[in-house]
Amino acid sequence: MNPLIKNMPNIKKFNDYMFDIKTGKTPMMLSGLTDSGKVHFSYATRFYSEKPICIITYNELQAKKLIKDLAFFGEKIEYFPKREIITFDYLTESKDRLFDRISVLNHISEKKTKMIVTTIEAVMQKMIIKEKLYEHVTRLKVGDTINLNDFKEKLISLGYERYDLVEGKGQFSVRGGIIDIATTGTNGIRIELWGDEIDSIRKFNIMSQRTTEMLETAQIFPAYEFLLETDLNTIVQRIVEKDYPEALQEKVKSDIEQIKTGDYLNKIDKYFDVFYENTSTLLDYLQEDFVIFLDEIEKIKNRVLAIAKDNENLMKDLAEKGKLVPTSLVSRQDFVDFLNKIKEKQTIYLEKQDIGFVDKQSMHAKRNGYSFSYREVNFFRSSMDLLFQKLQKAINSSKQTIVLRRKRR
Repeated sequence: MNPLIKNMPNIKKFNDYMFDIKTGKTPMMLSGLTDSGKVHFSYATRFYSEKPICIITYNELQAKKLIKDLAFFGEKIEYFPKREIITFDYLTESKDRLFDRISVLNHISEKKTKMIVTTIEAVMQKMIIKEKLYEHVTRLKVGDTINLNDFKEKLISLGYERYDLVEGKGQFSVRGGIIDIATTGTNGIRIELWGDEIDSIRKFNIMSQRTTEMLETAQIFPAYEFLLETDLNTIVQRIVEKDYPEALQEKVKSDIEQIKTGDYLNKIDKYFDVFYENTSTLLDYLQEDFVIFLDEIEKIKNRVLAIAKDNENLMKDLAEKGKLVPTSLVSRQDFVDFLNKIKEKQTIYLEKQDIGFVDKQSMHAKRNGYSFSYREVNFFRSSMDLLFQKLQKAINSSKQTIVLRRKRR
C-alpha cells in the first residue's frame, strides 16, 4: 500500500466521506485541495472504495499533469483524448489518437479500467453508441470451426485493414492457414487453422514475430470507433435526401462517389449525423460503478463556452469560404446537456476553494461537501537547514512525516 494513503482511514472526516462514496451519495464536493490534494483524494477514493474512477478536467495540459502525478501511485492510468475534427478533405492526423481512444473504450468494455483521465472536450464529443461498436466483437476458442472468408469480412467490419505482413495496430494478414491480427502497436493474436478448425491461438510480438504466450481463447475488439452503423448504400441515400446549397452540390456528389468506394474515413466528420443517427458520449460507456471527478467546475464551464465560441467562428469561416460545415461540429453537447448526463453518475467536484454559484448541481454538491486543508510548500529548494528544522518540529509533534524523492533516470 502506498504510504501516502496508508493512514487516511485514521481520519474521521475521510471515513465519513468514504461511507458516502460506498453508499452512492451524489453529488459531493471536496474543497481546500491543491493539485496534489486532488490526485491524493482521487486515488484514495479508488483504492478504498474499489470503484473505477474517471477524472474530467478542463484542458489537455492539466490532464497530462494529473496523469504524471497519479503515476506516483504505481497503477495504470488511461488517457482518453479528444478526437480531432477533420474540416477538410484530407486526413491531417495519424490514427494514433483513434487507437488511443479505442484502447480505452475496449478496456472499459472488458472492465479492465481502474483510472481514466480525460478532458471536457473529449467527453462532450458525440460518437457511435456502444451497442453498435461492440456488435461484432469476435470471440474465438481453440477447437472452434470458422469460415475463413466470413472471418476476413468480420475483421474488416471491425475496422482492420489487410496487409501482407502486420506491422502495426489495426492490421491483419492471412498466409495460408495462419491469421495474424495486430491488437496493439507491439503485440498481436496469431490464429493457426487446421482446415476450418482453430488449431492454436497465441500472442506474438509484432517486431520479432515470435510467440509470447499460448492462449485457449481470445477476443477481437474493434480497431477504432469509426465502424459503420449501417451499410454504405443507406448512408449514401441519407446524404442524397438532405438539402445542400447549390454551390456545394458538386462537392457533395464527389464525396458520395468516394464514400461508395469504401474510402469514407475523412468524410465521417462532414456527414456525421448521416453516418450515425444514434449517438452517445464517453459517459455512456462507463459502467454504473464509476466515480466521476470534476476538476474545477468553473474552469470546465469556461472551457465549454470557449469551445462553443471557437466552433462558431470556425463554422462561419468555412461557410464564407464555400466549404461544407462538418455536422460533427454542430452535434457536440452543450454545458446543460453535460450536466444532465452527469446526473446519472456518482459525481465528486474537486475544488481548491469553496466556489460560488456555477450551476444548481454544484450547489447541491457543496451542501454534501467536505472541506480539507492542503497547502503546497516550495521554498526549501535553497534552504535545506529550514527543511530539517520543519521536519524535526513535525517529528517532535508526533506528526506523520513522509519524504518523497524523485527517481533519477
